[in-house]
Amino acid sequence: MTGWDPQQYQRFGDERARPFFDLLARVDVPAARRVVDLGCGPGQLTAALSRRWPAARVVGIDSSPEMLAEAKVLELPGRLEFRQQDLREWRPDEPVDVLVTNAALQWVPGHIDLLGVLAGHVAPGGTLAFQVPGNFEAPSHRAILDLRRSPRWRDLLGADADRGAGVCQPGDYLAALAAAGLHADVWETTYQHLLPGDDAVLEWVKGTALRPVLARLDGAEQAEFLAELAARLRAAYPKGEHGTLLPFRRIFAVGRRGGAAQPASVTGLDHVQVAIPTGGEDAARGYYADLLGLVEAPKPPVLAARGGCWFRGHGTEVHLGVETEFRPARKAHVAFVVHDLDGLADRLAAAGRSVTWDDELAPRRRFYSDDPFGNRVELLAPQA
Repeated sequence: MTGWDPQQYQRFGDERARPFFDLLARVDVPAARRVVDLGCGPGQLTAALSRRWPAARVVGIDSSPEMLAEAKVLELPGRLEFRQQDLREWRPDEPVDVLVTNAALQWVPGHIDLLGVLAGHVAPGGTLAFQVPGNFEAPSHRAILDLRRSPRWRDLLGADADRGAGVCQPGDYLAALAAAGLHADVWETTYQHLLPGDDAVLEWVKGTALRPVLARLDGAEQAEFLAELAARLRAAYPKGEHGTLLPFRRIFAVGRRGGAAQPASVTGLDHVQVAIPTGGEDAARGYYADLLGLVEAPKPPVLAARGGCWFRGHGTEVHLGVETEFRPARKAHVAFVVHDLDGLADRLAAAGRSVTWDDELAPRRRFYSDDPFGNRVELLAPQA
């Protein structure tokens, strides 16, 4: 089989990604710590799993070195990693909370028997979720099969040049997951993709279904085969005023393991508390709102009576509370991510505030400042 071409595969990235997110919407594991993506491809969707479960260790598995070369640049130490391995041979060190395989099982002969093995790796309270294309009888695939069996190509393209191993019916997947001891939810959807460009359906199948076919042909033969196939696909999928309509059926399955789920874990930082002296609210507003650009947030009445003020912006919240025996914090501090770090540094310096640059996190840039009360504040550029 010819190697994967990540650029060709991602040519219709939005359309290929939508089933993944529709599948993920049915996965209810609030506090997952171990998440695995089998058949992760170029990694963007695996990275979405890391954002969905920020406290989890997420691992993407794929057999394609071309795909993994794209995915590796997305790795986050301790949080997101990618490994080259055949998904049939994958075995985790410990049960996983979320096991996802997106548009990959159709390449595995007899994959319905593999579901029992995969289900055995799901932790109590965890989920196995997958989706596969259900369009093997669509005109696009019939055109490939008919052309492959034509007199011109049948001697060059044997029966094993069919795309992958195919898929089963939804009821078969439901029965397999139930037999594996999972509470199963199985459904199907036919997407109506409106594809831009000329020969759009040909470009779509070049990213997936044509790979094992083209692997059997040399350069000149590939060009001839593609020209013949393009004509058939244009007849089956005529280009309209707004693009080419490609109906695409997909089969989804979610299997949930009974038992106690992973105990709740920290999923984010709600706010940071900083002390200020009595009567410092106006000075705090001048620094945190006027200079840093945060917005003052209302305090609950019972807390407002104690003085102090709250500020928030872009998912960040800092609470300034009055401390009668106030001493400025010099080690413990709040750290803000800033998109225009140099601009903020200039603004603080112009206002007479300290700006102390630090390169210990290089290549990430940061500097320190003091608020009006001497509390240390760290300002950092976004992660590369």
